[in-house]
Amino acid sequence: MPVLMLHSSLSSGRQWQALKRHWPGYECHTPDLLGYGAAAAELTRPFSLAQEAAAVTPWLEQQQAGSVSLIGHSYGGALALHLARYYPKQINALVLFEPVAFHLLAKEQDLEARQLLQEVQSLSAKMTDCSALQAAELFVDYWQQPGYFAALPQVMQDKMASQVWKVGADFEALISEPATLADYQNAIACPVLLMTGKHSRCSARRISELLHSVLVQSEWLETETGHMGPVSQPELVNSGILKFLADQALLT
Repeated sequence: MPVLMLHSSLSSGRQWQALKRHWPGYECHTPDLLGYGAAAAELTRPFSLAQEAAAVTPWLEQQQAGSVSLIGHSYGGALALHLARYYPKQINALVLFEPVAFHLLAKEQDLEARQLLQEVQSLSAKMTDCSALQAAELFVDYWQQPGYFAALPQVMQDKMASQVWKVGADFEALISEPATLADYQNAIACPVLLMTGKHSRCSARRISELLHSVLVQSEWLETETGHMGPVSQPELVNSGILKFLADQALLT
């Protein structure tokens, strides 16, 4: 069974190493998204999820109908939604850990959604007005906790700082994406697992709640993690993923 795993912003395909070890005989495709890991990036601005998807779709198009289990976290989760919308025939199951599809907040009319979107837009704006190291710290600490970035080894800080420029493009794509809740509802018919962290940001949790309200075949699973659970506490997240796929008879 082919498995496509899409990582979060400021990460790489390596974040799925622990999960891949559970499937030694499977074809696990864990690409580095544009600008991260070893993936070079020449971006056209304004950036879009369609541009990001263009690097992944050649692999997806080669897969048989109903053969691919698609897993995405954060930015990778929003990209997974995009792919599931345009390539529903290839996907047999969709696992999303807090997909940051901020465009869905932009289309909501209530005050909470507007405030959460403003929170994200404010973060993005602050990141463009400081050094790369400061921008990486703002981004990482927003999703983790204050002081988390400063406690990381210097080599990790420097690596994140060298790639943080792409985060601005990610925000651009996530907010400007034209898809609506109805678009996802109409396109996605496969079983879906929506995972959230109990200690995560409301901006991410609200999006998962919106998706759960319209995706008929979706299940909800809360983990004792924050937004970066797939990276910081993979054992808690991976157990939920494995159980869900086993329940769908997709693990043999």
